[in-house]
Amino acid sequence: MNVLLFHFAFQVAQAEDSDPNSNMTARSVNVEDMHYKPGKGLVISSTDGDFTMITHLRAQYRYTLESEDDLTHGLQLRRARLLFEGNVFGRENSYKFELAVSPKDIGLKGDGSIGKSPLLDWYFDLSHYRDITVRMGQYKVPYSRQRVVSSGNLQLVDRSIANAEFTLDRDIGLDFRSKDLFGLERLRYYAGIYMGEGHSSYDEGDLGMMMLGRLEYLPFGLFKDYSEADFNRYDTPKLSLGIAYAQVEQGKGNKGIIGSTPSDGGTTDTNNATADLCFRYSGISIDSAVFWREGIRNSGELVDELGVPLPIEPARNGMGYYLQSGYLLPKSNNELALRYGQIIPLGTDTSLNKTSEAGVGLNHYVGQHAYKIQGDVFQTWDDNGFTNGVTQVRLQMQMAY
Repeated sequence: MNVLLFHFAFQVAQAEDSDPNSNMTARSVNVEDMHYKPGKGLVISSTDGDFTMITHLRAQYRYTLESEDDLTHGLQLRRARLLFEGNVFGRENSYKFELAVSPKDIGLKGDGSIGKSPLLDWYFDLSHYRDITVRMGQYKVPYSRQRVVSSGNLQLVDRSIANAEFTLDRDIGLDFRSKDLFGLERLRYYAGIYMGEGHSSYDEGDLGMMMLGRLEYLPFGLFKDYSEADFNRYDTPKLSLGIAYAQVEQGKGNKGIIGSTPSDGGTTDTNNATADLCFRYSGISIDSAVFWREGIRNSGELVDELGVPLPIEPARNGMGYYLQSGYLLPKSNNELALRYGQIIPLGTDTSLNKTSEAGVGLNHYVGQHAYKIQGDVFQTWDDNGFTNGVTQVRLQMQMAY
């Protein structure tokens, strides 16, 4: 790995001018090419194209009506995002910086304290070779497809319960990847190593790491498969298949690098696997994934008020899946969407509980995902049965600009 990084740095240095100050001279802004693109933001670039900055804002306003034991409701600013992206010192060196500042984004608590850093992403991509791009920084690890899909590009108001349980979310590290391996327009890969501390890590930790690999095969060619709904109304079928495996050592959360701290205060070593598909054709979209996780607990040192060690909390061993489909009505900006999913415990020594969800949604796209109004109704239930579950009605508007 160190050899590859050194090779990348050497190639960048070779491409520079012999004058050590040449890259630091002022650049003229290409005023004629400066433009605003709805949903993308304001694009500013230097005349030579070596420096580009795109500014982007996004907000989601959500109303939720929920019925469990009592009827409750609330209106919230669910997500509020500020994003900068572009390239520096050449077109091959790109970056992304994103802040999340809504109360839910920062984990605001009742006492006014903040649960996590507002910094979502800050990473650099070094794309000097088609088959090996290096990404380094903090970002969503390339494990589960629906988690990597932006929350702004979802077909239903939020992600599935299976993804929420088994995702690996964000971490700090680096990976090697290719958007088009061998130039075949059929293959992608990702191979990464991360600190295993998760989002908001700010200090040195133990030697527990996270490693993952992911492969994707697109038999009918490349297409926009990391955005839900078929706005292109493809006239030929499009399919993307993905598989991934990840190993987490000494994970601090009960879900690996996310989740709450186990009651005994220990860590968990987990093996994680997933497979997914994305299908698009003529306004029809199908997205599905299956997840599996098995963990081994490393007991903590927490004790009760009598000094007795607390019982070891079992790992959250289990599997999950979801099947989601949508249809963008002909000559219309309206879409009907459906989803069914489950979380299933495996083995007798697990702290997972069986949970199911079923829901239907209706979307009106004013400006595709950039400006949309979404509504859905979901029922979530456990072993007590469908009629004894939680009913949730959600209405959400998003603007991205």
